[in-house]
Amino acid sequence: MSKFRKKTKGKQEISTAALPDIVFMMLFFFMVSATIRTVDPKVQTQIPKAEELTKVQRKTLVHEIRVGVPIQSELGSQPKIAVDDHLINLDQIPQWVSNKRDEMPEIYQDQMIILLKADAEVEMGLVADIQEKLKAANARKILYRTLDEIDPS
Repeated sequence: MSKFRKKTKGKQEISTAALPDIVFMMLFFFMVSATIRTVDPKVQTQIPKAEELTKVQRKTLVHEIRVGVPIQSELGSQPKIAVDDHLINLDQIPQWVSNKRDEMPEIYQDQMIILLKADAEVEMGLVADIQEKLKAANARKILYRTLDEIDPS
């Protein structure tokens, strides 16, 4: 008999007994930490038809401005500017842009995109004024929301 015997190697397996617990904890964490936000528009907008379409790749860079007649009649019948869940006036746009930019991660702050949803009946003078305020706030990437249908004529 030999003093030196070969030892048989046992199988080394990874235990998966705790895997369902880990998956459940991760699922619970993401369900609790996720925020589902519904925007309550303060103005009504009838979107004009598109002539050219562009798709945004990173939705987190987009911040929306709506322009239209207020839904609540006690706010008047003149077009108003709505951001997030509240109405603002023209002079508050640069501050709003600054606040939104500060909320973004630093590497994306220069890539901020403003999505302007204006009612088809809003005068271009107001839209031009909004553009000037956005330009003054150094928000130069502006998309205009339209209907997805393109008129072939």
